[in-house]
Amino acid sequence: MNKTDPKNKKKKISIKNRPVAKEDIFVSKGQSPHVPKNLYITPKKKILPPWLIPLIIIILLLLAVFVLLPALLADRGSELPAETTAPLPTETGQDPAGVGDIAVMKTSSAFVFAKADKSSPHVSELLLNESVVITDTSRKDWLGVQLADGLNAYVERSALTADLSSLSPEGAVMKVIVRDSFKRVMSHARGGTLLMEAPMGTVLYADYHNSGLVRVKLPEGQLGWMNTQGVFLLEADADLPLADDFRQSFISTVVAFENSAYVPGGQTKRGISTAGAVRLSAFLNGLNLPGTPEQLMQVGESISLPDTSAQPAIMYLRPGDLVFFHKKSDNQTLDLMALVLNEDRFLLSLNNKATMQIISFDSRTALELSERIMEVRRLEEMSD
Repeated sequence: MNKTDPKNKKKKISIKNRPVAKEDIFVSKGQSPHVPKNLYITPKKKILPPWLIPLIIIILLLLAVFVLLPALLADRGSELPAETTAPLPTETGQDPAGVGDIAVMKTSSAFVFAKADKSSPHVSELLLNESVVITDTSRKDWLGVQLADGLNAYVERSALTADLSSLSPEGAVMKVIVRDSFKRVMSHARGGTLLMEAPMGTVLYADYHNSGLVRVKLPEGQLGWMNTQGVFLLEADADLPLADDFRQSFISTVVAFENSAYVPGGQTKRGISTAGAVRLSAFLNGLNLPGTPEQLMQVGESISLPDTSAQPAIMYLRPGDLVFFHKKSDNQTLDLMALVLNEDRFLLSLNNKATMQIISFDSRTALELSERIMEVRRLEEMSD
């Protein structure tokens, strides 16, 4: 077979013997018959499918949005200084806060850590609208803070705001304290969207109250609505009074945390510690307590238990007592704490359990813990 001459590649191909259509042959009288001309076709060129170019454009756009843009932003963020003197700007036009200034929790809750690192131990947990004093602004994503109970820790910058308007009772008609596990704060009085969930123990100020609804002031100038079920309503400058039967009310509140998820340092029902359950329960019954076991070991009255072999020391505890246990191998190091509920049970978080437990004094675990009692504290409000 002869190879095609390259010069003739683009030559048109003649089709001379094309069938003649009937209308070419049978024509009206007096008309000249149509004489068909030779028909030519040009060899079809290979072209890209019509959908390929749009597909390529879409792929390039996706790469730009999800790969190139984040890389550019990361490079820009890496140019920020390691230290800042004005770390906490607000969204309401106020001057940024620095060391010694007050900052406010603007999220539902946030853990505070022993170091500026999420892998460090939880020290405690801040609740919505809780205030702290800034002690360290030298880190890009963290702030050193002092909590209301004097504890020093670190919290992520993004959880705080320097806008203090939500802390002020000025212009408020009442103070609102959440006693439900969580209270929904909505954008509108009837329905609307969920702005946030305020956890138990949250303190807010309301500038409007009517028909079972309150409008509360939130951090950064926001306003939100909640119904008045599951909250305490007080005068704007008032505090919760001490419960008439503090011991019984306090214990009844603590019992509600049984089977709640245990989280070290936790202060909400989603994740609570024994110290957190004690602090929240005391607060809702009119008594302010610190939120860590180490601090709770210093409150109230120290109780000495009888040193006798007649029965385990644990049997001498009274309802409402705070009990602290040392480690098996180190009698100077705190391991666990518990709250006595009645004459034969207490609430605590065990190291091998994921939830808060109520155990009996005659259980094997309780008898073993009885040998490790480090300190017993009795709140003054429960002393006879």
